Amino acid sequence: MIGNDIVDLNLAEKQSNWRRKGFLEKVYSSNEQAMILESSAPDILVWKLWSMKESAYKARLRVHKSIQLNPKAFECQILADDKGIVTCGGKIYHTVSEVNNNFVHTQAYAGESGTGLFSEVISISQDHLGKKQLYNAMISSIAISMSYDESDVVIEKNYLGIPELYQMGQKIHQLCSLSHHGRYGSYVISNYKKSQK
Repeated sequence: MIGNDIVDLNLAEKQSNWRRKGFLEKVYSSNEQAMILESSAPDILVWKLWSMKESAYKARLRVHKSIQLNPKAFECQILADDKGIVTCGGKIYHTVSEVNNNFVHTQAYAGESGTGLFSEVISISQDHLGKKQLYNAMISSIAISMSYDESDVVIEKNYLGIPELYQMGQKIHQLCSLSHHGRYGSYVISNYKKSQK
């Protein structure tokens, strides 16, 4: 099970005031709140933890098909700069985060290893990345990996809003996750085979 989330830090700063009364208590556990308040970069950590929670939620939704996002039910731990775990309902999701001055991107997966996962972050110069641009980038990656014609690959969301891949009308048994926020979009694909070119 996989999930991913991206946060455009510039847009998050404009749209969300995490310092407002009650925000931290509503979204973060007491341990997470302590991490944020003790951090030398609390603005970044708020969105890194959010991205970890959201990506684990997307991975969990694939199995528990009717859950609602309750951020406090997803408890984050940071193991290293880029690695962490999120626990929810006794299940552990491993995370890998990329953090820079522009965005926070996290991919989550259940199981021991994240090998075989391919992820990419794309950006545009305009204010918002379009869904079509993100879909086209992922379709191109799938087509290259699997030696498919791009015109034969389609992304369709199921009844839960989870993206699924199809090639010539047949479901492809690779999991994928899409996320976009502001000027950035990201996707993760499981069982990715690198092109031999």
